[in-house]
Amino acid sequence: MLSDVELCCVLIAVGESVKKSIKKKKQKKTRKWAKQWFLDREKYTHEILLNELRICEPNDFRNFLRMNGELFDELLALVTPQIEKKNTIMRDAIPVSQRLSITLRYLATGNSFEDMKFLTAVSPQSIGQIVIETCTALINNLKGFIKENIFSASASYC
Repeated sequence: MLSDVELCCVLIAVGESVKKSIKKKKQKKTRKWAKQWFLDREKYTHEILLNELRICEPNDFRNFLRMNGELFDELLALVTPQIEKKNTIMRDAIPVSQRLSITLRYLATGNSFEDMKFLTAVSPQSIGQIVIETCTALINNLKGFIKENIFSASASYC
């Protein structure tokens, strides 16, 4: 049989362990708004590489996006009004040039959004939205360009 002192010690130990488990259950698990490396996008993004390739290695720039810098600038000017986002108090918007380069890289490679997050430092969910919005803007802007050039070219052959 346990003595009164031993019984008291056992009850105190059990009470303390119950108190700790109740305390753990009450503490809510804190959620992060975004992963830290997503927040440090400027540091980890592919834009730094693209800017370097554009200046020093234009052939590699062309291989990366499947177009030269001049054509990239033309497309950027066409779609900027449709895909540009405003900065908010919560976070800075993803720049238009990065939105276009993400889309072009996706179209060039067909990589998954999950895979592209490591190259771009943008979440897969955001990449999905960016690709859809940018492709829509490209289609809308290039529709008129294609009609004008195809019909004018075919008329000159007749």
